[in-house]
Amino acid sequence: MRKPLLLILTAAVALATAGYAEAGWDEGVAAFRAGQLDTAAQEFRAVVEKTPEFAGGHFMLGQVLLKQNKDQEALGPLRKAYELDSGNVSYQMALGQAYLANRRYKDAQQILAKVNPASLPKDKQTAYYEMLGAAATGSGDADGALRAFKRQTENSPRDADAWYRYGSAAFNAGDTDTAVSALEKAVALDGSDAKKKDAYAKALVRKARLTQGSGKRAAYQRAVSVASDLAAGNGSYENLLFLGETQLGAADYPGAVSTLKKAAAKNGAAWYPYYYLSQAYTLLSQYDAAASSAQAALDKVKTAEDRKRIWDQIGFAHEKQKNFDQAIEAYMKAGNQSGVDRVQENKRIASENKEIEAENEEIKQMEAERKRLEEELRDLGGPPHRR
Repeated sequence: MRKPLLLILTAAVALATAGYAEAGWDEGVAAFRAGQLDTAAQEFRAVVEKTPEFAGGHFMLGQVLLKQNKDQEALGPLRKAYELDSGNVSYQMALGQAYLANRRYKDAQQILAKVNPASLPKDKQTAYYEMLGAAATGSGDADGALRAFKRQTENSPRDADAWYRYGSAAFNAGDTDTAVSALEKAVALDGSDAKKKDAYAKALVRKARLTQGSGKRAAYQRAVSVASDLAAGNGSYENLLFLGETQLGAADYPGAVSTLKKAAAKNGAAWYPYYYLSQAYTLLSQYDAAASSAQAALDKVKTAEDRKRIWDQIGFAHEKQKNFDQAIEAYMKAGNQSGVDRVQENKRIASENKEIEAENEEIKQMEAERKRLEEELRDLGGPPHRR
């Protein structure tokens, strides 16, 4: 955004003041166009010293300084140009750009709001909406960013970057459907950009989490498709971990196990792959593997809060196997009192059931013995007579 806009604004002013006769002006413009920025800065400093009321001199000096990445220094001359001619759209936009470069987003948003975009050529409108959206994003105005980037897509409907910015702004504003639609368009226009695919996949995952009923799995499967493309293009730890998480959501548990093992191999210090592996194994009813994976995660985790999460997972794996004492110990370490209470109750019930089963077995054996004695008596002709 920055350099093309500099050239647009500078060319506009240089053309508008082509007849200006002050010594140093033509030399400064020529040096700027030739990329001789130190010389251009020197010439324009001389111009503003000789004619401090000439807004164009301050503007050009500010532009040179911006191109030299002297963002803080550029603010002074660009503010002066604006003060001398506040109705000049190029000066408004240049000052807004300088505020953006200095991360003064609210100031940038305020000055850019003064611009009438209808008065701009189409190429400058595209730059304007991008700047306004960036200023709104930086100042925390999610709705303002959404409006600005939407206008940019309307102005440049074939611009993949514009759709990406619009989709990202919609995601930040919580408008998930718009984010999915815009980012899908960005990927369709530029399928080679991993950044766009990543944003699109994350928007699909959020949509899946918000979807109820039978559509949830389908939404996750769309996300898996995009995440798979990302991992195929770049099998990094981050991409593999994201794919594994997404496969979990899509209920592709064997696929998640395979992917998460690859993620774990990429980063031996990370605990997340093992934690998600434990969840996948649990959903596959492979509880020994689930407990083992969770223990591996526990050995790598750093924070107390994360340790509790993992102990909770270990407790669940043991509970499913009716390893009551191990489950109780794990839940206690997780701080999960409801889990402790539930397992203790299940242990009590299991113990009672075992006692009942033992009593029933004893009764069964006694009944069998009674029947055996009766049969023996029948074989002997009945019970003996009393004497």
